[in-house]
Amino acid sequence: MGVPLDEWIRLLRSEYIEEFVPSGGAAVKIAVVPPEGTAQVMRAIKAVAGEHAYLVTCLDSAQTRIHMVDQVFFAVSRRVDWDDLTDSYLRGLLKENGIAVEYGTPLHDLAAIAEANGRTAADLLAEVNRLIANAVLRDYTLSKEFRTAMAMLCRGRVNPQNVSPTDADLIKQWLRGEKCSLPALKHVQIYQRVGRHNARLLLGSLARWLRRVGYDGLALVMDFSAVVTNFRPGENPVRYTRGTLLDAYEVLRQFIDDVDQVEYLFVAVVAGPGMLDDARRSLDNYTALKMRVVDEVRDRDRANPLNAMVRLQPAAH
Repeated sequence: MGVPLDEWIRLLRSEYIEEFVPSGGAAVKIAVVPPEGTAQVMRAIKAVAGEHAYLVTCLDSAQTRIHMVDQVFFAVSRRVDWDDLTDSYLRGLLKENGIAVEYGTPLHDLAAIAEANGRTAADLLAEVNRLIANAVLRDYTLSKEFRTAMAMLCRGRVNPQNVSPTDADLIKQWLRGEKCSLPALKHVQIYQRVGRHNARLLLGSLARWLRRVGYDGLALVMDFSAVVTNFRPGENPVRYTRGTLLDAYEVLRQFIDDVDQVEYLFVAVVAGPGMLDDARRSLDNYTALKMRVVDEVRDRDRANPLNAMVRLQPAAH
């Protein structure tokens, strides 16, 4: 007994994507589908989130080690245009505080912006730095490392002479999981690399940051097929052993447990039937997650389309 794909997508839109998540909510939904229907379901979720102002990121467990939440964050971060995001945020911040920036004027052209606003460049720079300190560094809904990184990128956009290009590049390398030295990171007041201990906080901070820039939120769509499928060694780029299978389920469990603390985040997981039917890979191997997603009260004739986990009937082509 499954839920028709069209009905499920319609409910995702009306119950979560249109208003709930953009209003500060978070949700995690799991769809179990036949292998031949995975691509269709992924496209449908991506399309409905794309119809709204979400930053949509699709991850494939065959390519990304999604049993490690830091790798999930890096994969999302690599799809973010950090320069464009910072520029949009700063323009909005200046506009909110009565500082007009003409279209096409680069933010580092403080002389032109100051002249357009009847001020001196030095006075304008001082105010912009104050705004960044108040709006970014004192935004305690963001993790400390994330707001430090965003403040550095913001300062680099308006005053590149003070924040060298290498500093801004270093921040982006850190966000993307690229190689960077700890002494260099300490120079920009970041004292640890991204790992499992802080990646979840950074991902939540990114979702909040996206909302401040004008997005409805972050839509993270993950294909779990490789996690719940048995592959022979060397057959798949990322092979999930029993240990990494449980780690992947743990990552998913933590997403579910965090929905009351995280804002502007929608997570959709698409998995093959092995998540329910494979004795070695099913949720029966990880009770903590199973207890959070299995619908214990069921109708005899109809599946609950709003349950955390559903079996889907992909639409006929």
